[in-house]
Amino acid sequence: MHEHCPVCGQRSEIEPGFYYGSAYVSYAMTVALSVSTFVAWWVLIGFSLNDNRFFWWMGANAVFLVFMQPWLMRLSRGVWLSFFVKYNPNWKTEAPQKNERVIEEQMMKTAS
Repeated sequence: MHEHCPVCGQRSEIEPGFYYGSAYVSYAMTVALSVSTFVAWWVLIGFSLNDNRFFWWMGANAVFLVFMQPWLMRLSRGVWLSFFVKYNPNWKTEAPQKNERVIEEQMMKTAS
């Protein structure tokens, strides 16, 4: 991800290790996608105990999730960031919100 938003200048990484929490969001999205592909497979193709349709779904779902992983990772980071950085409707005229890390870095620079 960019260090700062290219549009408004908001810092993307608020603190070290900030995006560890996005793993929970990514997990929830992955489960939601898996459930939706399961339901779609069940409605369109169906499941049976007499053949291997369930295992075909598992393989297709695994391939789908592997290809979707980069997109899911970026989306989950954006969702996680939106929990902590609120949208400012006046972002064109107001500066981005400064967090504690930026304030501490500025204080360290002025002190030395």
